[in-house]
Amino acid sequence: MINLFKMDLHRFKNNRIMYLLLFIYAAFQIFGIFMMSQYPVEQGGIPVSAMNASEFIQSVLSQTPSWVLMYVAVFSVYFYMSEYNTGFYKNYISMKNARMYSVLSKILILGLFVLLMLTTMVIADLIGRSIFFGNTAIGDVGFFIKLLVGQFLLHWAFSIVVLCIAMITKNLIASLVIGLVLGLNVPGMIVGAVESLISDLNVSSYLLVNTITSIKDLNNMGDVIHVAGVAVIFILLFSFIAVRYKLKEDLK
Repeated sequence: MINLFKMDLHRFKNNRIMYLLLFIYAAFQIFGIFMMSQYPVEQGGIPVSAMNASEFIQSVLSQTPSWVLMYVAVFSVYFYMSEYNTGFYKNYISMKNARMYSVLSKILILGLFVLLMLTTMVIADLIGRSIFFGNTAIGDVGFFIKLLVGQFLLHWAFSIVVLCIAMITKNLIASLVIGLVLGLNVPGMIVGAVESLISDLNVSSYLLVNTITSIKDLNNMGDVIHVAGVAVIFILLFSFIAVRYKLKEDLK
């Protein structure tokens, strides 16, 4: 497990696509804040320029498409398919438990990327809000930390879902298209529309992307449990599916 993780970590640290994605995201995020300063908008009666960091992050993540999810989807697919297409996995796959460990290793690497992605988002937001809004307020520190932890778990879960899709399809284009469709929250919108027509259930609120794009009051224990529950269930479920699929996969 350790050796496989070291190999994936080496590929991760030397992955130019990762650094390019982070740079492009930061540049567009700062540019987006500049555009907000030129065309002031409000959300919930609060001007965007007056929001603290927690409010601003939730406002940005609630917009569809979620650009953070788009970048996470692209990296998740690229990182897996770059190894699969070169056939490098054949060098270690015969080792004992290598299939399971290779999946767990990639799940950990995706967690690192999501952490970098969210860190980049926070830094870019701080720079943009400081320059164009003159506002660097974070707000309640406890709320801010809960927000970041919750979003990290939710976005990590999303990356594992996309990894699972890439493993099953074994096709770069198909995996990217499905990942982008999920990032656009098309399934969530369809389920929500069906619910509004035929059911009083609220299943759609427990879907992963719907939870990511919903603004939550994390001072409310019910919302904290909702976010943590959805994230943990999706992480465990799709990690299990990915490992089971890899164990039974015909790699010839």
